[in-house]
Amino acid sequence: MRKKSAALLVLTLATGTLLAACGKESGTPATSGSSMPTASAKALEPPTPISIMSTFYGAEPPGPDNVVIKEIEKRTNTKLTITWVSPNSYNEKVNVTLASGEIPDITLVGDNFAPNVRSMAAQGAFWDLEKYINDYPNLKAYPKEAYDNTRYQDGKMYAIPRVRGLEAGMLSVRKDWLDKLNLKVPQTMDDLYKVMEAFTKNDPDGNGKADTVGLVGNIDSGGLSLGSFNGIISTFQNANDSWKLDNSGKLINMTTDPSTKEAIAWLRKAYADGLIHKDFVTLKNTQAREVVMAGKAGVSFDAVSTGWVLTEGIRKTDPKGDMLPLVSLIGPSGNKYNSKSLGYSGVFVIPKSVPEAKLKKILTFIDYGASDEGYELGAYGFKDVHFAKDGDFYKQTEQAQKDIVSTSAFGQIFTKYNKYTYAIAPNIAADYYNRNKGIIDEISKISISSPATGLYSETWTKYRNEFFKKTTDLQVKIILGSEPLESWDAFATKLAADPNWVKAMEEMNAAYKKKTGK
Repeated sequence: MRKKSAALLVLTLATGTLLAACGKESGTPATSGSSMPTASAKALEPPTPISIMSTFYGAEPPGPDNVVIKEIEKRTNTKLTITWVSPNSYNEKVNVTLASGEIPDITLVGDNFAPNVRSMAAQGAFWDLEKYINDYPNLKAYPKEAYDNTRYQDGKMYAIPRVRGLEAGMLSVRKDWLDKLNLKVPQTMDDLYKVMEAFTKNDPDGNGKADTVGLVGNIDSGGLSLGSFNGIISTFQNANDSWKLDNSGKLINMTTDPSTKEAIAWLRKAYADGLIHKDFVTLKNTQAREVVMAGKAGVSFDAVSTGWVLTEGIRKTDPKGDMLPLVSLIGPSGNKYNSKSLGYSGVFVIPKSVPEAKLKKILTFIDYGASDEGYELGAYGFKDVHFAKDGDFYKQTEQAQKDIVSTSAFGQIFTKYNKYTYAIAPNIAADYYNRNKGIIDEISKISISSPATGLYSETWTKYRNEFFKKTTDLQVKIILGSEPLESWDAFATKLAADPNWVKAMEEMNAAYKKKTGK
């Protein structure tokens, strides 16, 4: 997710960067002076005023007289009032706005399961959109999983997802190092261990120095999880976010399951053998990536799209560098594992204070933004003015920069579903992009969701951070060797018997039954 604002021509894809709303377009926007038939048909109807709160990722947001925004208003017969907020303060601004009761007609909410958002929805502050979506073809085309993942345990759908792909991926490996050392692409955790060992000890860069390591990553900055190393934990558990259903259909959290200890033991041994970057505890995400791009590590836990970001960095010094995203890893369960994402990043909510007649016009506006033409206009502007297009690839012009036309601005409001969101990265080579698409196709066949998405437990909400911090703290100590592996047994036994843990599991199961009827 990088920006190269100094470049005259920036190579992007039809679906934009990871920060942008995503969709594959085939339509071509009309020129600035034209109008759509729908606008002509409604020429006698006054424009619908719509207020919006959204974020932007550029140096500055577009103004009200922005040429693309004016054209969008023209085509949708609307008058837009947009409050643009920096991502650095966006969540805080949303919370203040929601608390004030003066909620815009469309508000981008980063976490629809945050306690204040959940509470407001339960109190009827937002429209339940279930019965309306089928009337809007482009919104209806969003994946069912994405909508279902926005639902609370009452089963209601109070939001429109800012859609993303459902398959993000998990891990990438230096394919050129595999080839040089005559190694196969790892399939199992044992295979991965052997690859990490070879990358550490067999001089994969050929410089005659012992200066490479198998795996690099970072832990969560707040100490609430093992961060990028969660991929190892999840593979051993065969569970997304540590939640799964047991054979009886009961919702369980795998933290206290023996598979978690197996994962910690695997990481402990790998660290003791020098196969994991010695400073993983203090590294930031960007620093971990820099280690890979410097050619000093060969395995990284990142999204499929990040594989290209890393590859591009590596190729500055090694033209043959190639980070290959893996489809899956096989853990002790014998199952291929990769996680399925939510299918969205943030949601749009519409306050119940909006009359139903206006609600329908707002949905028409959002539906236009989910179309080929609407998304392309909002994200890329006018053809031959702001961009040129070659297949799936866009080249933005200098005029696009001057007019503040990009996926990182209005492309955050107009979003279109694209299965291959996470195949995309800035400046990606066509062959790498096509390979990523094939990898995502394969991931989609085996990826699993978290059955706990959208569920609420008062006890879990109150104590989960305490659980997470204690868990992560001990896991890190065991991996580093400052605590014996056996200390995990006592911890897991104690946690499983903790009255708050027991109560949280009961409440989460009750919530699961309420949401699913099972």
